[in-house]
Amino acid sequence: MSKPIYVLGTNLSHDGSACLLKDGEICVAIEKERITRKKHDGMNDTAAIQYCLNAAGITINEVDLVVQNALYGGSFDYGNGSFKGPRIFTDDIKVPVVTISHHLAHAYSTIGTNPFEGDFNVLVIDGSGSPFCECIDLEGAFIPDSEKIHADVSHLYFEKDSFYTYQNGCLTPVIKDFSPYGVFYKNAPVEPYTMHSLGSAYQAISHYCFRNMSDVGKLMGLAPYGKPGVIKEDIFHLRGGRVFINYDLMKSLNRPAGTHSEFKRNFTYYANIAYKMQEEIERAILYLVEDRLNRGVGNKLCYAGGVALNAVANNLILKNTSVSDLYIQPAAGDNGIAIGCAYYGWLEVMKRERKIKASRSTCFGQTYSQEEVKKAIYSYSNTHHRDNIRTRIDNFFRLIKQHAATGKAKGAVSLIEFNISDYCRYQLKVSDSGVYIEVDGEGRADCIVNIDAHQLGAVIMDPLYSGILLDAGNVRVSHPPSIGLLGKVVDLGKVFGNKELFNGTLHRSIIEQVIYSDNYIKQAAQLLAAGKVIGWFQGGAEFGPRALGRRSILADPRNSGVRDYINTEIKFREDFRPFAPAVLREDVGTYFITDRESPYMILVDDVKPEWHQQIQSIVHRNNTSRIQTVTADWSPEFYQLLVEFKALTGISLLLNTSLNKRGMPIVETPAEAIDFFHSCKLDHLVIGNYIIGKELQPANNGPANHLLAVNRSVSE
Repeated sequence: MSKPIYVLGTNLSHDGSACLLKDGEICVAIEKERITRKKHDGMNDTAAIQYCLNAAGITINEVDLVVQNALYGGSFDYGNGSFKGPRIFTDDIKVPVVTISHHLAHAYSTIGTNPFEGDFNVLVIDGSGSPFCECIDLEGAFIPDSEKIHADVSHLYFEKDSFYTYQNGCLTPVIKDFSPYGVFYKNAPVEPYTMHSLGSAYQAISHYCFRNMSDVGKLMGLAPYGKPGVIKEDIFHLRGGRVFINYDLMKSLNRPAGTHSEFKRNFTYYANIAYKMQEEIERAILYLVEDRLNRGVGNKLCYAGGVALNAVANNLILKNTSVSDLYIQPAAGDNGIAIGCAYYGWLEVMKRERKIKASRSTCFGQTYSQEEVKKAIYSYSNTHHRDNIRTRIDNFFRLIKQHAATGKAKGAVSLIEFNISDYCRYQLKVSDSGVYIEVDGEGRADCIVNIDAHQLGAVIMDPLYSGILLDAGNVRVSHPPSIGLLGKVVDLGKVFGNKELFNGTLHRSIIEQVIYSDNYIKQAAQLLAAGKVIGWFQGGAEFGPRALGRRSILADPRNSGVRDYINTEIKFREDFRPFAPAVLREDVGTYFITDRESPYMILVDDVKPEWHQQIQSIVHRNNTSRIQTVTADWSPEFYQLLVEFKALTGISLLLNTSLNKRGMPIVETPAEAIDFFHSCKLDHLVIGNYIIGKELQPANNGPANHLLAVNRSVSE
C-alpha cells in the first residue's frame, strides 16, 4: 500500500487557519480562533497546524508539501511582532514550503472544492489582498492603470478584485485590479483602508455604525431597517469595468457611533446608512460580475473573498446576471485561504488531477468520541462553574479598584464609568458603603475605562446582568486621574443596592440531568416541539462562519418570541439581528419562492407570504431568510432531526444559529460546549448521544435510555 500524500495549507493573516489534504481530499481543517478562543485570531499558525497533525495522526515530517499565504508575503521579518512565537518549522524539518499571494489562494479555494465539470470562471472580491510586488499571478492579466504601479510604489498597491478563467485544468488571470492603500484619519470617520475596494468600503461603514470593521454581517442585517432615498448620492462610481469610491460622500458622513447607546438613540440614521451601503454594494457587485463574464469563458462562476459572504447580493447574482451556475466558497473570507493554499500545492505544485467530490460537506473538524464526551461531562462540575464565576467577578472588581480615583475624603463618592464598546455604558458609584450601578448615567465621571467588547473573546458581553464577568481583553483608560487602589476591599455581599443582580449566580443550585440515549434524535425533536431551545453538538465542526448542524443552537421557528429570547438570553446580541432556517432540501419550495439548493447558508430567498406569520422567528424585516438546505448524505443526523421534527409538527425547518455568543468563536470541544451551556439560558444540550438538562425531567428508563446523573447540585 502506497504512502498517502499530505499537503498542508496555512494562512498567516487575521482569521488564521490550517488545512491538511490527504491524497487531494481535505481530511482536517481548522480556524485558529476555534482553538485559542479569540475571535479572528491569526498570524502564528502553530496551534492550527498542530491541531491538523494531531487529528490526522501524523507529524510534520510526514507532510510532503506546505503552501502558505501571509500578511507579509514571504518577508516574515516585517511581521515578527505579529507572528508571536516560533513556528512549527525548524531547521531539522525538511518539508518544502511555498508562498503564494492572497487572491490566488482565494481562487484555488474554489477550484479545489467546486462541483463544476469543464470550464468555469473565478471571481475574487475582498477588502484587500497582497501588494502588487508580492503577487505571483500577474503574467497575462490586464492590470488597469499599470503604468502608475512602478517599482517604488508597488508595495503600496493592493489587490481589490481579481478575475480568472479555468480551462483544461489551467488557471489564467484575466484582469486584476489594484488600489492604493489608505489609512484611517481622525478627521474622516469613514476612511476605507484600501482606497477603492468594495470590501474595504463596506468595512469602513461597519466601523462607522458599530466601531468595528469586522461587523459586516451585522451591517447586512441592519440594512432592511433603513429606507431608500434618504442618501441621494452614490457611494460607488462605476466606469470602465472598475469601481471607485465617492470620497466626497464618504467624508460628509460625520456622525460615527461613539457608543452603543449613541447607536441605539440614532438607530434610524445608522439603519439608513446601512441600507444605502447594502444597496450600493449590490449595484457594484452586479456591475463587476457582468463585466467580468464578458471577458471570461461560459457562465459558470466560482466566487470567493470576504465580499462573497454577502448573502443578499449573492441572491441577486443568480437573479439579475447572466450567471448560470454559481459556486460560493463557504469559507469565502480569509479563513478559507488555507484551503486554497493546500489545493494550490496539490494542483499546481504537485501537478495532480483535480477531483470533483461527490460530498460537499464543510465539516472538517476532528470528531470527538462518546468517551471523550462522557469525560467532559463528568469533569465539569458545578463547583468549577461557581468558582469560575467568582473569579470573573473578582477580576471585574479588581478593575474597579485599579481605576478608582484616590484623594477622596472619607465618605465621598468616586464615579467610575465603564464603556463596553458595542454594548452598554455603566457608571459605578464607589463609596464606603459599597458600589452602586447606573446604566447610561449622566454624572461626571472621575475616571473612564473603555473596554473593547470585540477583543474579549469567549465572554458574555454584559458583565453585570449575566453573571459571567470580564476576564480577558484589552483595557485602556482615557482621561485618568491619579490611579490607585481603594482604601478597602470591596465586599461582594454589600456592593449592590440592587442585590437581585447576582441572585441566581452566586447562590443558585444547579440541578442537572444527563441521559445517554440511542434515541437522542427523536428526543431532541420532542424537546424542540415542546418549545425548548437546545444546543446541538454532533461530529466534527464546520469550517467557516456558519453553523450547519454540527455546532448549532436550534429552536422551533413557530415560536414568535424565540428570536428575542435567543438574542437577549443566549447570544447576548442586538435585537435587530435575524436568524436563519435549516430546511429539508425536498421541502424548500414549500416555504420559499425559489426551490434551489443552498447548503451553506450563503444565499437569501423570499419567504412565501402564507408562511410569514407561521415561521416568523426566521423571517427578517424584509420577508427574506438566509437558507440552509439539508440532505441525508451531507448531514445524516441533522437531516433525521428535521424529519422527526416534521413528523411531530408538520414543519420541516428549524431556527439554526451558531453555538456561541456575541464576540465568541463557535465552540469546538465538548468541554467548551458544556461550559457555554452553563453560561446562558439554553434549556438542553444534545452532545453526541447525551442529553443534558438543567432541570429534572421524567426519565424513560428503557434499555436504550439510561439516566446517568440526577440532582447533581451545589449551593452556597
